[in-house]
Amino acid sequence: MLLDRPNVDVLILCRPNTRPAPEVIRSIDAQRGVSIQIHFGEGPRYASDRNRWETIARGRNLLKQRGSAPWAMFVDDDVMLEPDCIANLVIALQNSRTLGAIAADTVGEQMSPHWSGHVRMAACLFPREVLQQIQFRSTPDKCECLCCCEDLRRSGLGITFCAEARAHHKVPHHKVPHHKVPDHNEPDHKEPGTSKTVGPESSSLVHGENQSYPPFVLAAFDRRDTDRFLHQFVHSLRTWGNQVQVLAVGYGLYPSEIRRLRSMPRVHLVAKPADGVMVPVRRLADFAEITKSLPSNSPVAYWDVGDVIFQSQLEPLWTEIRRQPGLVRAVIEPKSYPHNGVIPAWSLSIRDPYHRARAFGLLRRNGFLNSGFAAGGAPAMHAYFESAKRMIVGPELTGTTDWGDQMCLNLYCHSDPNRWQPIHQGWNYCAHDRAPDEVFVRPDGTIWSRRIGKIPVVHGNARSLRQFSILVRKPANG
Repeated sequence: MLLDRPNVDVLILCRPNTRPAPEVIRSIDAQRGVSIQIHFGEGPRYASDRNRWETIARGRNLLKQRGSAPWAMFVDDDVMLEPDCIANLVIALQNSRTLGAIAADTVGEQMSPHWSGHVRMAACLFPREVLQQIQFRSTPDKCECLCCCEDLRRSGLGITFCAEARAHHKVPHHKVPHHKVPDHNEPDHKEPGTSKTVGPESSSLVHGENQSYPPFVLAAFDRRDTDRFLHQFVHSLRTWGNQVQVLAVGYGLYPSEIRRLRSMPRVHLVAKPADGVMVPVRRLADFAEITKSLPSNSPVAYWDVGDVIFQSQLEPLWTEIRRQPGLVRAVIEPKSYPHNGVIPAWSLSIRDPYHRARAFGLLRRNGFLNSGFAAGGAPAMHAYFESAKRMIVGPELTGTTDWGDQMCLNLYCHSDPNRWQPIHQGWNYCAHDRAPDEVFVRPDGTIWSRRIGKIPVVHGNARSLRQFSILVRKPANG
């Protein structure tokens, strides 16, 4: 029923003496699952204003007083909303105990490793009671939305992006020169003390000649995880529109399984007999062989097969790799030393005294990387796999009780910080070692975090997906 729909005041901050284009209004009117009331406002400019941010802050403070709905959403006057955008934002806030606001990521900032937590107000939803407590402000080096983010977090409330809420600027962001972008879109937000613009850098690599080099996903599994590879790994990958080529290595598969996998579109299977070596160790040599023959400019990523679920398109990841293909990307686990017990257990079991002390020292000082995922340009990934396969049988790791390649990735990266770069946790969101209420499953089956919203790639490390009763689902006809 219409009366059951959440009521939302949409607050559109306009340029002086203008109204949004008709298609912008149509995108708001077309919102599903919510009742909308649109309010327009401008920021009066005073001669004493130090910059445009001060004018915008004044406009937001005036506009936020309009309407009385329990939800209020700022929308820039050039932003187009996908039909479920506002409903998804409302659901995300309803499911969170800690968020004070949540936004659609209109320019793809969140998946950049440079993202500092700055959430723009281009399409941002607040509970009315939270917005009433906010006084928008700016400083000479911080825009009003960055100040708002800091003020919210200082008060104990979070603000983040919702990956499932889709919106975009009417004029593509990457095609608009910074000096021509309308003032209230704040295109020139920079981190204080730096010259780096927060968010996506120049898209010349994305739309230039390097776009012709295709990305690849690597996967390795044995018979135990064949169904998970088919019905969880590949199925979820394709469900979210990822048509990337999957290069898979299968160990100990039956001939019928090999035939079935080789008939799958965009999956190339290398079948090998079982030999008793654990998959995370054995894949090092096999991935090294595969990456040796890939185009040097191709982005490459691998994930564990048995406990990974994709919930997002991977294009932002490929874009990031193309910017700096020479770096390996990895994700830091939720817990590092001294809160992670495997660090002393695995490092102090190394037999060689020098390498034992060195490994323990590195892992004590640095964030603990999860080896269920790594990504980079093909040569960077090849260099890692070659080095790791030597470490696993050399004095660096002989005797360790780590049965996989976790120590390999940590030693390789932390031995030389110039080899790697941490990447946003959403690309390999470790569900294990989180607070009890941090990860949850929505009624539509998607897995969410109360901190970051819908999780792009869920990694159920330590079999943590079982707590959500998430099982491999076979198609109805199979």
